[in-house]
Amino acid sequence: MSLLAFLGLVRGLDLASLPAPANAQQGAAVAQQHALHALVADVSGGKATITGERLFTVDKSVPWAAIAKRIDNIARERGATAAALPGADPGKKLAQAWRAKDGSGVMVAMVPSASGGTVGYFAVKLVD
Repeated sequence: MSLLAFLGLVRGLDLASLPAPANAQQGAAVAQQHALHALVADVSGGKATITGERLFTVDKSVPWAAIAKRIDNIARERGATAAALPGADPGKKLAQAWRAKDGSGVMVAMVPSASGGTVGYFAVKLVD
C-alpha cells in the first residue's frame, strides 16, 4: 500500500474515481452491454456480482493493455490487489479484477470490435 493510501489521502477503489479511457465516449449499445456482462460472468466463473457499472466506447487507437495497465496502477496505489479470475484467458478474454481490503472489487473488461471496442468498469462483489 502506498503511503498516501495508508494516510487516507487517496480515494478508495470506486467507479466514479476511475478515469475514463483516453478519447472514450460514455455509454454503450445494449448488445455490447450484454456482451460485457457475459464476459464478466465467464471470467469470474460466476463468482462476481455486478453492483455498478460505467460503460465506454473506444476507438482502435486505445489498446486494451493501456486501459488495463492504467487501472492496475490506480488500484494498486489505492491498496487493492489483483484478483485471480478462474476463467481468465489473457489475450483472449479481456478482463481483469482487483479486490479492496473490504472485499469489494473493480473489474475492467473489453469487448473488441473492428472500430475499437466497448469497455466496462464494473463495481463487483467477489466471492471466494
